[in-house]
Amino acid sequence: MKKLLCIALIAFGFTVNAQETDTLTLIINNQVIKTAYESETLTLKEKIGVVNQQVEEGNITENQAYQVISKIMEQEDAEAVVETAEDYDYDWGKEQNPFDFAMGVEMDTVAKYRTKITPYLAFGVGNVATDGAFANSEFGYLRSNYFEWGIAVRTPFSKTNNKWGIRYGLGFKYNGLATTDNKQFVLKGNQTDTEMLAKELRKNYAYLRNTYITIPVTLDFTTTTKSYNEANRRFTTKEGLNFGLGGYIGYNINSKQFIRYENADGYKISEQQKGDWNVNDFQYGLMAYAGKDNYKLVFKYDLNPVFSDNTVDQNYWSIGIQLGL
Repeated sequence: MKKLLCIALIAFGFTVNAQETDTLTLIINNQVIKTAYESETLTLKEKIGVVNQQVEEGNITENQAYQVISKIMEQEDAEAVVETAEDYDYDWGKEQNPFDFAMGVEMDTVAKYRTKITPYLAFGVGNVATDGAFANSEFGYLRSNYFEWGIAVRTPFSKTNNKWGIRYGLGFKYNGLATTDNKQFVLKGNQTDTEMLAKELRKNYAYLRNTYITIPVTLDFTTTTKSYNEANRRFTTKEGLNFGLGGYIGYNINSKQFIRYENADGYKISEQQKGDWNVNDFQYGLMAYAGKDNYKLVFKYDLNPVFSDNTVDQNYWSIGIQLGL
């Protein structure tokens, strides 16, 4: 039954009268096919199934099957061919015949869900929660921000149901912290602190950026579905809501402070100060998102502090928009 509809349609389109004698001989010589051909109780679908079974057992070739089915279909109403498409299920990707494969793209009506890989960009604001308190941070709430890019992979738990799956990936995240009140970051022994700068900083702040390689893993739920459109014989995707909850781990690969000020001669100076800044090498945290498959509001919270040895814990958090590309 695996090649039922495909062989039927191709045979119907390529029937030629010149093969009639050879086809009748083939039918007579194969008792199984002859019985099916002469049967008045078997449906067209069942007769074609008998022919396909003979192909699978190696008793006839596919080309001979095309000829036999052509002859069988001369006895039947052509509308029966259309009816078989309504309940036919077959993975056409396994077909080797180019005509079979081309037709299978249009005629396979069963939705299958597979692993999906999506590049993404994310951006938004970030800051630190000091000893668990989100309010009254010493860093600017709107000027501290983050940027992230990477690849997300979603694998559904079922090939025929897309609702639940696991999403994971690999990304690069840039966490930024902007000081206030003309302060800069300074390293005092094993403590990272902020202090007033003698020069007047442009926009009154300095900026610390930490770069991480991150691996997120979340349990993912979506209402996005695929359905078969009989009018154009193609699958259409209906995008729905998307929610996820999980966590991430990361490794710090770069830490820099950016300082911009104007010197006594009126020159605008920009400095980049690279160092470890007592930043934790590893990060791990929780994340949640909600939205549509390609547009999500994402919240992340580091469970470990930004600075490894500070007496006061400052855990980075971020909230922003993630765009699937």
